[in-house]
Amino acid sequence: MRKLTGSQIDVNEGWAVHVYGGDRRRLCSFGSSHCWLFVLGLVVGGLLTATWIRCEPSNADTSSFSAPKQAPLAID
Repeated sequence: MRKLTGSQIDVNEGWAVHVYGGDRRRLCSFGSSHCWLFVLGLVVGGLLTATWIRCEPSNADTSSFSAPKQAPLAID
């Protein structure tokens, strides 16, 4: 086994996270590829959200719109 010193981290080393239930049965496991796909999804989602917010009209002039007039309700 290799000893890492200081800030040396080998990101290519295989690893996995296993999630177990109360009855000690494995529910799921996550490997390094799952982590990278999750990070990629966060980045793509963030870019889509930033683009969507930027494309929304800000301070739109709504003075030209008017609600249809309705007759007052008569209560007997």
